[in-house]
Amino acid sequence: MKLRIFSSIFIFFLILQLVGCSTSANPKRDSSSLSKEQILRLTIPYSIKKFDSALTHDSFSLNILSNVSEGLMRLNQHHQPIPGLAEKVEVSPDQTVYTFTLRHSEWSDGKPVTAHDFEFAWKRLLSPATKSPEAYLFYPIVNAESFHEGEVRADKVGIDALDDRTLQIRLKRPVRNFLSLVALTEFSPVREDLLQDQGSQYGRDPTKMVFNGPFTISMVTDEGTVILTKSKRYWDHKNVHLQQVFFYVSNDLTRNMGLYLAGKIDTTRIDQEFVPAYMKSREFHSTQTSTTQYIRFNYKNQFFQNKKIRQAIHYAIDRERLVRIVKMGAEPAGGLIPPSMNGIKSSFQHEANIPEAKQDIAKAKKLFHEGLAELGLSEPPVSLVMLSCEDGQVELAIELKRQLREHLGLNILLNTTSRAAKRSLEQSGKFDIALSDWSATYPDPASLLETFTSRHPMNTGKYQDTPFDETIKRAVNSPFLDQQIKYLIQAEKFLVRNDQALIPLYYVKDLSLVKPYVKGLIRHPFGSTYSLKWVYIEKH
Repeated sequence: MKLRIFSSIFIFFLILQLVGCSTSANPKRDSSSLSKEQILRLTIPYSIKKFDSALTHDSFSLNILSNVSEGLMRLNQHHQPIPGLAEKVEVSPDQTVYTFTLRHSEWSDGKPVTAHDFEFAWKRLLSPATKSPEAYLFYPIVNAESFHEGEVRADKVGIDALDDRTLQIRLKRPVRNFLSLVALTEFSPVREDLLQDQGSQYGRDPTKMVFNGPFTISMVTDEGTVILTKSKRYWDHKNVHLQQVFFYVSNDLTRNMGLYLAGKIDTTRIDQEFVPAYMKSREFHSTQTSTTQYIRFNYKNQFFQNKKIRQAIHYAIDRERLVRIVKMGAEPAGGLIPPSMNGIKSSFQHEANIPEAKQDIAKAKKLFHEGLAELGLSEPPVSLVMLSCEDGQVELAIELKRQLREHLGLNILLNTTSRAAKRSLEQSGKFDIALSDWSATYPDPASLLETFTSRHPMNTGKYQDTPFDETIKRAVNSPFLDQQIKYLIQAEKFLVRNDQALIPLYYVKDLSLVKPYVKGLIRHPFGSTYSLKWVYIEKH
């Protein structure tokens, strides 16, 4: 395909710049300053049952997979896409065709990584038979959504391995963050021969898997500890210092703090109550994430179809008290889009003029009684079921139950379960209210807002509004950034402030301690949490 000269030159300099960023992330080290033991020790809140990027939805599993696999691109220390397995990228003049040339690289068993591995992995994730919760990420690709819906065959999807080292992607429209998108773990390659051999058991035993990233999963202990080992087959292994990474299972922040102080782990998240003691320490790190905690309604329940009922719940909540209870440096949320998201020239929040969310009990009670009257009710339902996770949402759910009982007389029954079970219950509509903590997968407000469109698989509450859907469609189809942001501002205002389709609670911050001898640890506000490729341990 012919390319305009300016497009080719732009991509050429982009790759040069990105490669420069990659190198600067890991400059040459004086080996005398390095510890003999290049081992990093972290925690995860629960055991990982399956290592399959097509079926994994939680951030902790994806975080591990992101460090044992590598896609076409990866994120650098500035959270910008840099070349992973893509040695060269060519983009068509209309920015709808991306042609990736792969560098020479190998799987951990020595076999070459090919463009066919990418084509197979992406189409397998999109296949209706796979039932992947992440299929929507691929929808910008020609016929990807139609294939996922069973309307066209796989060969009609715009994902083609032209030869062993050339992968061509055809998009329905220009996607300004496409290179960030393909840096996600879900876009990693998979070996067809292994998947066919293992079938539905693929991913359950990582010792039977192969990896193409900086590390391999060498063992999962009976206690759930995941052990990563440096891969000697990785194309850039000379710039990887860590020899092993241990992910211990522990979901108790107090216990983790004890392990950290005893030198048993090298980094941990901390409660906000510890922040004053460590705020001036070089070990303390505060990272703004792309995660918003909010209340989701089940719109199959007629009670929540009434806007005044939803607005009453919004005004009844004391968010300042909530953030004191969760103790994680959270910030009360007035909207869905977190402060980490950019607009045109400043933050999306600033440009959208998102107001502070303030409790107003008198207004809440007035709206609630008006809503009951509109529904022909004198009293609220006998009880309502609130779904929450046993991982991090227990105290939040208890406090919300108390507030809604005290201010509106709602009787909330708590159903606290594992993330996997909660997701299953949500998908089947077995809830009235659900606590949700959704993170942007790539740096675009649309990645959060589009989850409330009528056909989105993450829209488990079945919210539907045609004007909202059309506004999101105009935003993602616009080739101009300023138009995109303007449409997204309209969509956010309608969704959260006009229609009160959800109740934002707080924006999540990552408060953590990192040992001073741990260098090069990169935390990303979206996508996978950690990049471990450039980490090294100094003598201590």
